Amino acid sequence: MAELNIALPRQARAAQVRAQSFDDTDNTIEVVWTTGAQVQRYSWRDGPYIEELQVDEASVRLGRLNAGAAFLDTHDSWELAAVIGAVVPGTARIENGQGLARIKLSSAAGDADTVQKIRDGIIRNISVGYAIHRVQKNEADDGSVPVWLVTDWEPMEISAVPVPADAGSQIRGHRGEPELFPCVVETRATKPTPQPDPPAAPAANDGASPMTPEEIEQKRLADEAATRAAREKADKERAEAERLAAERAAAEAETARQAGITAERERSGEIRRLAVSQRLEAFGDEHVTKGTTVVEFRKLLLDKLAADSESRGPGNGNVRLIHDGDEKRGEAMQEALLHRFDPQKFKLTDAAREFRGLTLLEMGRDFLNARGVNTRGLSKMQVADAMLRHRSDMDIETRSGGMLSTSDFPNILANVANKTLRQGYDAAPQTFRPLVRVTTVSDFKPVSRTQLGEAPQLEKVNEHGEFKRGKMGDAAETYAISTYGKVIAITRQVIINDDLSAFTRIPRAFGISAANLESDLVWAIITANAPMADGKGLFHADHNNVDTAAAISAASVGSGRKILRNQKGLDGKTLLNITPTYIVGPTALETTIEQFLGQIVPTKSGDVVPATMKKLVPITEPRLDAVSTSNWFLAGDPALIDMIELAYLEGAEGLYTETRMGFDVDGVEVKVRQDVGAKAIDYRGFVRNGS
Repeated sequence: MAELNIALPRQARAAQVRAQSFDDTDNTIEVVWTTGAQVQRYSWRDGPYIEELQVDEASVRLGRLNAGAAFLDTHDSWELAAVIGAVVPGTARIENGQGLARIKLSSAAGDADTVQKIRDGIIRNISVGYAIHRVQKNEADDGSVPVWLVTDWEPMEISAVPVPADAGSQIRGHRGEPELFPCVVETRATKPTPQPDPPAAPAANDGASPMTPEEIEQKRLADEAATRAAREKADKERAEAERLAAERAAAEAETARQAGITAERERSGEIRRLAVSQRLEAFGDEHVTKGTTVVEFRKLLLDKLAADSESRGPGNGNVRLIHDGDEKRGEAMQEALLHRFDPQKFKLTDAAREFRGLTLLEMGRDFLNARGVNTRGLSKMQVADAMLRHRSDMDIETRSGGMLSTSDFPNILANVANKTLRQGYDAAPQTFRPLVRVTTVSDFKPVSRTQLGEAPQLEKVNEHGEFKRGKMGDAAETYAISTYGKVIAITRQVIINDDLSAFTRIPRAFGISAANLESDLVWAIITANAPMADGKGLFHADHNNVDTAAAISAASVGSGRKILRNQKGLDGKTLLNITPTYIVGPTALETTIEQFLGQIVPTKSGDVVPATMKKLVPITEPRLDAVSTSNWFLAGDPALIDMIELAYLEGAEGLYTETRMGFDVDGVEVKVRQDVGAKAIDYRGFVRNGS
C-alpha cells in the first residue's frame, strides 16, 4: 500500500482573507487568492487526476483582476445583488508563489452582514474562479494519479465561500504560515519503472574543462534575458487578446442596440401606416405605446373594423368590392419588385416567384391580360398608357386625390415607392431620440408649452389647523410646426425604360432626407444655442448650465453633475437634484467618451471611473463637430424633466404620403409630406462643458 497526499476534491480554487489587513479608511482587505496547491479532479474521459496551478507571472493572466474583477457571494455571477465588492485595480500580483490582491468591500446596506463577517474573520474562506488556457499532462509510469500542470490560466472573479478547495490557502494570522489540510488516499503499491543510473562524473583526463565564473555569469544573464523576453511576448499577446475581446464585445453590443432600434422603428412605422390607411390614427398610436406586434395589430385592426361596421348598420358603409385574385396578384407584384430592389431585405413569397425577373412592361401586360384587356399588337407606349389608366369598374375605394385600389397598377408602383421611402426614413440614424419628448399638435398655430415649476413644499398642519393653499410656478415656451414635402412622379417613361430606381432608390433617399430633417431641427437647437422665452440662449451663465472647459474626466464630469443636481426650481429655492443620464459629444470625442466609460481597461487606480458615472449613456453626433470639437454635454432624462420637444401634426406623425393620378404628368404621383417642429422647453436638464 502507498499513500498519496492530495487536496480536497473541490471544483474551484480556494483563497484566503487576511482579516487583520482590513483598512477602515477605504473599506479594503488583503486576500491571497491562490497558493498553487494541488487539487484532485475527475474527468469522465480520463478518470481522476491531480490539478496543479503554476503560479508565476508568465503563467497567470492578471488582466481581468487588475481591471476591477467582481468579488462575489459563492460564485453567483447571475445576480447583481451577489456582487459584494471588487478587486482594487492594479493590486493583483504574484509574490513568492502566491497570488495576492486587495478587495474593496461593498458599503451597501444589503451587504452589511456579509461584509461585517469578513471584517470580523468569521467568513475566512474565499475561492477564485478561473479559466484554463493551456495544461501540461504528466502521467506517471508507476500507475499513480497523473498530474496536470496548468501553465496558462486566467482568474475571472473572486468569491466568498463557506469551504475552500485549495487546502493550502486559509486565513493568515500573525503567527506565520497558514495551516494545511491534506487528504491521504491509499492506493495499491505498483512497481515503479527502474530509473537509469546517473551518468558518471567525467574523468579528470577526459578533456572537459569546468566553466569559469565569467562563463557561469554570462549563461545566467542569457537565461534571464530569454525568460524576460518570453514573458514580455506573453504579456503583449494577452494584452492584444484582451483588447480584441473588448472591441468585439463593444461591436456586438452596438449591433444589438441598432437592431433593436431598427426593429422598433419598423414595428411602429408599419402599425401607424396600417392605422392611417383606415383613418384610425389614435388606435394605432395606442398600440404603438402598448408594444403590440404587427401581427397582433393586424388582427385587432380587422376586429375593430368589423365592430365599427356592425355599429354603423346596413347601408352606412363605403362600397369596397375588390376581386380577391386581383388583390393577391397586386401584392405579389409588389413583393417581386421590392425583392428586385433589395433581395436581402425583401424575401420572395411563393406567389411573387411568378413575377421574378419580369420587366415593368412584362408585369403590365400580365396585369392587363388578367383584367381582360388584350395587349397583343400594342406598342410599349400603348401598354404603359393602359397600365397607368386602366381601372376595374368593380374596384371602388376612395383615396385622397383620386380613385385607386390596391390592385390598380399605379398603386402597385406607389406602394413600392412608399415602402422604400419608409425604409429609408426608419433606417437613417437619429441620435437625438433619447433627448426629446415626442408629442402632437392639432394645427399649425403657435403652441405655448408651460414649463411647470416645482410643487410647493408640504407644511405641518397642527390639530384643528388650516391647510394652506400652494401654487406651482410656471413659465412658457412658444413654437409652431412647419410643413416640408416633395412629390415623386412615376411616369410612362419610367415603365418603358424599366427604371426601378425612380420608385425605389429615389424614394428611399427622400426617406433618409426626411429623417435627417428631424435631426437637423433638434440638433440646431443645441448648436445654435437657440434663445429661450427669457431672450437668453439655451446655454447661458444666468441659466447656470455652462461649466468651465475641461477634458472629459471623473473631475470634470463630477463638476457637471454637481451643476445639474444643484439646479433650482422657478422659485429660485427648491433644489431639483437632476441626475445626468446621457453624456453627449461630437465625433471628435467619441473615443475619449468610450475610454472614460470604461470600455478600455484603466492602466492605474487613479484612472478608475466611479460606477455611477459608468452608467452614463454615450451619444455622439457629427453635427456638433461643425460648431466645436471640444465642447461636450451632460443631459438628464426627458421622462423626469422637459428638455426638447419634437412635435408632429396630429394624425400625421412621421412621414405622411398621398397618391393620385397625375395631372401635370402621365402617370401616378406620390406626395411625401412632413409636418414637424422642435423647441427647447427647459434649460435645466442640460449642462455644457466649454464656452
